[in-house]
Amino acid sequence: MLREFIPVLFSLGMALAVALGGVGLAVLIGKVGRGNKAKDMAYECGKDPIGSGSARFSVKFYLVAMIFILFDIEVIFMYPWAVSLAGLQESGLGWRTFGLMLAFVLLVEVGHLYAYRKGVFSWNKRG
Repeated sequence: MLREFIPVLFSLGMALAVALGGVGLAVLIGKVGRGNKAKDMAYECGKDPIGSGSARFSVKFYLVAMIFILFDIEVIFMYPWAVSLAGLQESGLGWRTFGLMLAFVLLVEVGHLYAYRKGVFSWNKRG
């Protein structure tokens, strides 16, 4: 029974060896303590790190991100469903899964209408 787990243990051992080997080589080969002030300073997109570390973002930024996630999840669920729909029709589950997907699309559409009413898709408005 334990013979079945030998490949799993071998894979874990190899992963651990590669991880520890990489860290060990970085310590051996790396130039620890040979930096200077300019090289040790934080670098952020070519700008000097001056001022506060927490910038304020517009709520519009977060709304656009949430809408992207909403439609991204919709596509992730709809694509495999559409590909397998023909096979589901043959097994007799076609109409049931069609109804479930229709309910899912209606729920996503509620989110779409909410975003539309809030003006998320209007790029000319400020705010």
